[in-house]
Parts: sequence; structure tokens; C-alpha cells
Amino acid sequence: MSPVRARICVVSAIAVTLVAAAGAAAADANFSAYRAHVNGICRSYTPRFKSLEADMAKAQRAGNSHRFAEDFGTILGLSLAQGVRVEKTLVPADGRAQMAGPLRLLHSADSQLRRTIAAASAGDQSGFKSQLTKLSKISAPLNHSFDAVGLQDCGSRQQ
Repeated sequence: MSPVRARICVVSAIAVTLVAAAGAAAADANFSAYRAHVNGICRSYTPRFKSLEADMAKAQRAGNSHRFAEDFGTILGLSLAQGVRVEKTLVPADGRAQMAGPLRLLHSADSQLRRTIAAASAGDQSGFKSQLTKLSKISAPLNHSFDAVGLQDCGSRQQ
């Protein structure tokens, strides 16, 4: 092997090791840092949710059902995006047991959101209502479970 190729292999191996170590360090971060990070994710969505909710109320008062439905659909989409970001965040070892229940509920809620959005996109009004009813049954326990593990910005503060 030429000296140049040997150097490239060594540098590549070092880079892979550093990336793996950084990923492991992130996964081993403590649970309070994880909570702060996840609360930050949810906090970043809250202003948009509040703005859309205010716009929905204004649209309802004006009788603009199209605008109301558009805002509601945006809220559903943003809720799904937020849920996926939270689900993809690595849970540190010291918080895995505590987060098992909330993440299981979040996964159920995200799956239900997908079905709700699919029914709405297909124009299936009865399916949409049915899926929305199922989604509403998950949301209260989900908020409570987030609050119980210190993720109030994902739970009660975001209602």
C-alpha cells in the first residue's frame, strides 16, 4: 500500500472513531440534558401552534371554513413533525425506562396522526372524524405522560 493510501486509511479510521464516539457521548448524555433538548424541540413549535389556533378562531368567527380547515391541517402536520423529531432523539441510558411509556404513546399518536391526515387527504369525512376521535383519546394520556417525566413543554404547556 502506498504511503498516501495508508495515511488516507488512518485518517478515515480516526474520523469514523471520532464520529462514533460523539454519537455514543450524545446517547450517554444525562436525562436532564435530554429533557432540556426535547423541551426545546417542543417549545420551538409552540408559537406556530398558538398562531394557528388564533387564526382558526378568527376564521371560525368569520365563517371561513376553508381557512379553518387549512389551519387545522397545518396543525396536524406540525404535530406529526414535532412527534417524529422527539421520537428520533436518542434517549440516554438513565432515562430509557422513564421514557418507554411516553415514547410508546407518542408513537401511537404519530401513527394515528398519519391515519387522520390520510383520511383528510382522501376526502373521507367519516373516516377523518373517526380517526380524529381516536386521536383525541390518545392526546390527554400523552400530555400527562410527558408532564410526568418533566417534558411539560411537550405536554400541558402546549395545549
